[in-house]
Amino acid sequence: MAELQKAVGVKPELIEQLVKKHFGPEYTSKIAWNFTRGRYVPSSLPQRIAAPQKLFGLQIGWKALGQFSDNLGFRLELWDPAFLRHAEALVEEYNKNTDGTKLEVLPSFMQWPATARQPAVSSRP
Repeated sequence: MAELQKAVGVKPELIEQLVKKHFGPEYTSKIAWNFTRGRYVPSSLPQRIAAPQKLFGLQIGWKALGQFSDNLGFRLELWDPAFLRHAEALVEEYNKNTDGTKLEVLPSFMQWPATARQPAVSSRP
């Protein structure tokens, strides 16, 4: 993501501002998954859109809604269908306000709880 930001002008400040505008003030895009710690940590670049999970007013973790990806163009992979309209509005406004790389939404909805697949029918008796 840092190379993309330098090469084509991705604006992390604008992304963070639009996430707060379209998703809500408690949401952020500047967190990343840390494999060694096994949790989300602050990031200087937009990595994932997430909201804090709270229990009795204390933050106990993050609920991730999607992630920014730059491997096949600059896109927002959205995981929760309830936030599709918010993501589309964010992308539209980001693309309107920038001249560099255009952002696109890639809906990648995950079912929770996971739905069971039907067993394959065997042709053998």
